[in-house]
Amino acid sequence: MKKAYKQFVEQIDALALNTVMLDPGDIPALGEVLKSLEAMEGLLGRAENDALCGLVRGMKGFIERVILGETSDLTPFEEAVSRLQEVSRRIASGKEMREDFTPLLERLSGLPVPLTAAGGPGDRGDKREEKPGADSKAEASPSMLGEEDIEIISDFVSESLENLAAIEVRLMELEQDPADLETINAVFRPFHTIKGVSGFLNFHKINRLSHVSENLLDLARNGELGIDGELIDVILDSVDVLKRLIDNVRNTLDRGSPSEGEAEIDGIVSRIEQIVDHARDGSRKPLGELLVEKGVVSRTDVEDALQVQEEEPGKRIGEILIERDKVETREVVSAIREQKRCGAHAPLQVKVDTAKLDNIVDMVGELAIAQAMLRQNDLIKRSGDQRLDQITNQLNLITSNLQKTAMSLRMVPIKNTFQKMLRLVRDLARKAGKEVQLIMAGEDTEIDRNMVEELYDPMVHMIRNSIDHGLETPEEREAANKPRQGSIHLRAYHKGGNIVIEIQDDGRGLDREKIVDKAMARGLIGNKEELTDAEINNLIFQPGFSTAQKVTDISGRGVGMDVVKSRIVEKLRGRVDLESIPGQGTTFFIRLPLTLAIVDGMIVKVSGERYIIPTLAVQESFRPRKNEYHTVKGKGEMIRVRENLLPVIRLDQALGLNGNNGSSEEALPPWEKLVVVVENQESRRCLLVDELLGQDEVVIKSLGGWLNNVKGIAGGAILGDGRVGLILDVAGIFNLVSGGA
Repeated sequence: MKKAYKQFVEQIDALALNTVMLDPGDIPALGEVLKSLEAMEGLLGRAENDALCGLVRGMKGFIERVILGETSDLTPFEEAVSRLQEVSRRIASGKEMREDFTPLLERLSGLPVPLTAAGGPGDRGDKREEKPGADSKAEASPSMLGEEDIEIISDFVSESLENLAAIEVRLMELEQDPADLETINAVFRPFHTIKGVSGFLNFHKINRLSHVSENLLDLARNGELGIDGELIDVILDSVDVLKRLIDNVRNTLDRGSPSEGEAEIDGIVSRIEQIVDHARDGSRKPLGELLVEKGVVSRTDVEDALQVQEEEPGKRIGEILIERDKVETREVVSAIREQKRCGAHAPLQVKVDTAKLDNIVDMVGELAIAQAMLRQNDLIKRSGDQRLDQITNQLNLITSNLQKTAMSLRMVPIKNTFQKMLRLVRDLARKAGKEVQLIMAGEDTEIDRNMVEELYDPMVHMIRNSIDHGLETPEEREAANKPRQGSIHLRAYHKGGNIVIEIQDDGRGLDREKIVDKAMARGLIGNKEELTDAEINNLIFQPGFSTAQKVTDISGRGVGMDVVKSRIVEKLRGRVDLESIPGQGTTFFIRLPLTLAIVDGMIVKVSGERYIIPTLAVQESFRPRKNEYHTVKGKGEMIRVRENLLPVIRLDQALGLNGNNGSSEEALPPWEKLVVVVENQESRRCLLVDELLGQDEVVIKSLGGWLNNVKGIAGGAILGDGRVGLILDVAGIFNLVSGGA
């Protein structure tokens, strides 16, 4: 038995060496692996080890699937080989084996069966008896598509497009830091995933292009190929072609016959293969050199092995060194793995239908409302039961944590949207003949996922304008004593209850004289009309307005800035402002409301009604003294707050409560009310309220289509007693009273 285990250890060490160099397309090598596994199974049979026998049989089944083309990802097999090495050494040293191979066996045997014998969508029966030489290019009949097939292909399309978007982002990072191995691996992995699944579904063009792209990146991560702008361009081109192929699959899926279309890939494949061939003929560090650097063998040993290899060309250098007892198998395997530099696995993710997430958020909101009503119930308040109090407090804590977790499901970092701009800036700068760098800050700022899609196009329009109109050419910048390379800053942050996104360039700034002349020519303003700088700036948001002297493929048609404003103002209930200094640049400010379904608010009473003021907008509250109250020319009311005079807003008048149309007659003086100081866009006001009822987290409810755009009101909330309170929109209140001044 001991002899059988010793032979088994030798067999598994040899298998580990072959596995590291194994290629899924090398059928002869796969056949040799299969023979090794059969020999190992026989040895384990003599040792009467059923557990290891079962694992080896699972590995045999896996290799059979690889030979049949059912999978090309060898990761489960490599894990099984490593596991066998560990276990066999423990057994050989006399230790007891207590191993559960069930998860590993599931990975080895749980692979999906090909959709048809030809590999196309259709019959899901087991066709492994059919020969691999069957016509793998046969097209499936539309009638063969079942619901499960459609779902598999649909998932492949959506996940592949997500992977390609991730590749684009990572490539921009890689261009900034070409030596970052983790970024190279992060680009490599999505290509590997697309290659594997497309091969299973028999999308040959996608599989071929992703495979050669993967080879290119494999050389880069092995250090055999340097990463430069030309290489990034080639990979980006392959991404573009893959997008077209996958879009074709998506567009033809509804017709029951998914197809990659007629897109040509030979050109890009040829470019990539030429780069790969050139790199492989170049300076790859030999295995022997690596072993010498690691101090495992001497240079003389390697030179002797090379002489043997000349006499026996079929042998690898590692095999010769092992046979001559110059190095242990695991040292060779370790060196080869280091040579390959395999990256870490990506973190596991679970995809969930957004409708399900929204339903969870809604239910958690209802739970929060019910919990608040329970907490404020008179019977609960009057109860002296200590145990009931403990249970209620625990329920409050659990509900609060559940609220925060549920709300986080709606939020996504704006980082992905920002990073999509990296390639946009790169491509537009090249087209415009300019040098531009994009500098990002605040990428971790979270934003409602529904807002992200609506925000993408406006940001694209503004960055296009910054590159085409704002930034000068390198020669113009040098003449103006500026760096040749222009800068665009992209920032995101929270301020005054809003999410603020800044897009700033250091270009020439707005030419206000040209803007005025164009506006006068189009009849937008009168000849003698005097405008402030802000009013002139806002003219660029007029439909069709452009000061460009020529139309380019980047911008200049006057289409875009009006779309920016309408989308942000109408769809997102936000605001767009800009500042511009001639010769120094322009900054756009996109201010968006926090659209969290749960908001922390201060509950106030005004004329018998309750309102919620978002606490992010609240600075302080107090009862003013009589000597702090002032009027301006008998009209505007002001209150001195920390040596500053702030305008007063009487909420009852602003909201038209009790039939009050704005008259201050018979109104209580401010010193008989309470003041809540609120801030919006660096402006502060004093809101007069009757009473402060406390602070609470409330669930935002839409007021419905007819009441959705009521100025000054952001939504409603069901309070603890079951009654409705309205949530105030501080920016809207400011505009109601003073037009946003």
